[in-house]
Amino acid sequence: MQLKGLVRFFTILLIIYSIYQLSFTWFVRNHEKKLEARANSFMKVNHPDAKDEERDRLFNERLNRLKDSTKDETITYGITGAISYQKAKAEELNLGLDLQGGINVTLEVEMTGLLKTLANNSKDPNFLKALENANVRKANSDANFIRLFADEYQKLVGSNKMSGLFAAANKDQIKVGDNDAKVIGVLEAQAKTAFDNTFRVMRTRIDQFGVAQPSINPDPEKGIISVELPGVQDKERVRKYLQSSANLQFWEVYNFIELYPSIEKADGIFFAMMGGKTATADT
Repeated sequence: MQLKGLVRFFTILLIIYSIYQLSFTWFVRNHEKKLEARANSFMKVNHPDAKDEERDRLFNERLNRLKDSTKDETITYGITGAISYQKAKAEELNLGLDLQGGINVTLEVEMTGLLKTLANNSKDPNFLKALENANVRKANSDANFIRLFADEYQKLVGSNKMSGLFAAANKDQIKVGDNDAKVIGVLEAQAKTAFDNTFRVMRTRIDQFGVAQPSINPDPEKGIISVELPGVQDKERVRKYLQSSANLQFWEVYNFIELYPSIEKADGIFFAMMGGKTATADT
């Protein structure tokens, strides 16, 4: 009987503790809903015509400002007395997709465009065919895309022929005649850099949703990024944000050593003109 009483006591104690911990989540959610309503009212009054991306940015800026300004505001009371929003936020439970719903997205970082750029947009039929075959295999494989491409290209043209394809656009790292192992190493390093850059962009975009506890898990080897957005329901908005492409443009520029002779010549002509002399153009 004493054992049953002890079990009952600890069970009741555990239930009380669980309710106490859950209460932080409830009070935090209630407080944040009020802040979201205030932020929405602010947007309607001050930015009624803002476009989607601009509106989201301004809304999150306003919401974060409200959260920061109310971090010391009392939202509930506990055993030790008044509990501020900041303290309750630190104690709230991390509710995942199973408890509050949301969206689970798996993003694959596309490497075809990267290889085309590194190959100087080659129109070589074997190169294009190898890319096509690698993409087909990638659909049913978790293998590294660079390795799949290299395997397909070697099937078409033989071993140690990849350097001729990538040397022109990567002359500082690849020389004509380099073996395939070296070329593959360079391509994999470039692919990792591209993946890391994509991951940073995705994290920045996900932060714009204002989700309190997003889960972002990169897998560089497979080239995928798994994202969980608890509480987010607008699938079209998520798709638009995460699938939009960044427009990167590259321009060829001169370095200072190449420009210096022309600058020096122009400088001499300027001083000659200021001194009343007629500058003689070089022929």
